[in-house]
Amino acid sequence: MIEDVLDEAIKMQETIVKTIEKYRFEDFKISHAEDFVEVVRDIEVKENQSDDALNLYKMSVLNHYKILRSLTDSITPFDSAFMEWMQTPVIIEILYDSDSSFREAAEIFAKAVDESDDILALEAMRLANGFYGVTSAKDFAAVPGSTLSVLAKIAERVNADRDYILAILSSKSWGLNTSYIFGNTFMQVFRETKDFSRALEAEKSQMKKMLLEPVKLQAEIMKSYGFSSFEPSKYMQMYREKMFEVVKRAKDVHIANVVMLPTHVGDVGHHIGWQYYYICRDEMNMELLRVHLAYLKRNLRKAFEMGMMNSVFDVSYFATALSSLLLYRILWDEGFTAEMLTRLFTERFYNWIMLRQFDRNVVSELHINDLLDFAFRGQRLAEKGWKLRGFEPDFSDYEKSMLHFGELYAYPFCTTTTKFATLMKFADMPCLLAPEPVSIAVLVNAVALNPEKPFAPVSICKNCATAHVQPAKCIHCISKDLKV
Repeated sequence: MIEDVLDEAIKMQETIVKTIEKYRFEDFKISHAEDFVEVVRDIEVKENQSDDALNLYKMSVLNHYKILRSLTDSITPFDSAFMEWMQTPVIIEILYDSDSSFREAAEIFAKAVDESDDILALEAMRLANGFYGVTSAKDFAAVPGSTLSVLAKIAERVNADRDYILAILSSKSWGLNTSYIFGNTFMQVFRETKDFSRALEAEKSQMKKMLLEPVKLQAEIMKSYGFSSFEPSKYMQMYREKMFEVVKRAKDVHIANVVMLPTHVGDVGHHIGWQYYYICRDEMNMELLRVHLAYLKRNLRKAFEMGMMNSVFDVSYFATALSSLLLYRILWDEGFTAEMLTRLFTERFYNWIMLRQFDRNVVSELHINDLLDFAFRGQRLAEKGWKLRGFEPDFSDYEKSMLHFGELYAYPFCTTTTKFATLMKFADMPCLLAPEPVSIAVLVNAVALNPEKPFAPVSICKNCATAHVQPAKCIHCISKDLKV
């Protein structure tokens, strides 16, 4: 089981990286994702796994790709942001139509939104003023400043079935129920009207629409950002038709998993897409993806053969921990530390607030926050002897690479920031360095093993990098103590 999941995870990561390398100098086409889609098509249910749970992910990817191919040959670079936000809204509405009690729970939740001005006003004000500093507004955990944190605080006041509440929170944890992010509407309306009450009411209206009319809201959000590659409503209607029976069959899968599994389709049009093509037209950036992949393959296989993986989750643990160590090694080799990086982006954030207080998107720092957390995790492991659980990684793929010898990109003997600069090119989009494809493969397989157990919302301490320079941030965190 563990070896099968490991092989699937590596294959997914490898196929994406090789696709980017193959097509990076071309204009992106949806058809470029064909090889990755075939990898997903070949995923098979394993012993003791739920076929229905696995299919929520597998069929979502296959249908997503098929629908996109029928609607367009390509998408614009800006439209790529929405590729993975159109699935959860549809799944939610399928569940509402199939289970009126779930719909009623959402209505009770929406009523609680109306009665939670104290929570919403405080959180909106804090976000507008940058109270939480660099944070992830769309985070799978309820960290300060995240949409999930705001929803979780309101959920404590909701008297409804616990499983339904878990599903609503899960849909904004690992699920992506619309592109709605708490705080954006408030700031936009306040900027235009300078009226706090109107801004708060507008924010509440969007949050309630996210709960009760997610498909309609998602189409509206996409159009408000000028989405033009195809008609969003048509995509979501086609997706509903193809996924209806898949969702209906998943009766033994916890509803919190049903709303979360289908959304992970971002490899098509997002990871395999314009942004990584553009980033990797610089050979040094492509080299980082190559090195990262080779390093992962070598060390994941080595850890497995040493008997250090005792569960499916260990595949994800080693993949993310190894990635953290590699990223920190790149920083360390040029004299940078995780603290330096965190202070840099924290100072930048507060200057940005003064420049653009109400004219910004609160999700802007999402990936910066991810990168900082990875760097800090790598530093903690480095401080313990550059090991994880006693395993000593082999850095030879990095040490022999062009990435390690930056003279090709700098005046010889003056390569002070070459590797740092390469890493920063990925700061706003570190998905493949995380590495997300591996984490998704593990998540899907783990849920399929225990489909009746809700895997989201997550209740853990993330040991946030920013909390190391702003320790009082932890006072406002509920991520490890969700009350549902």
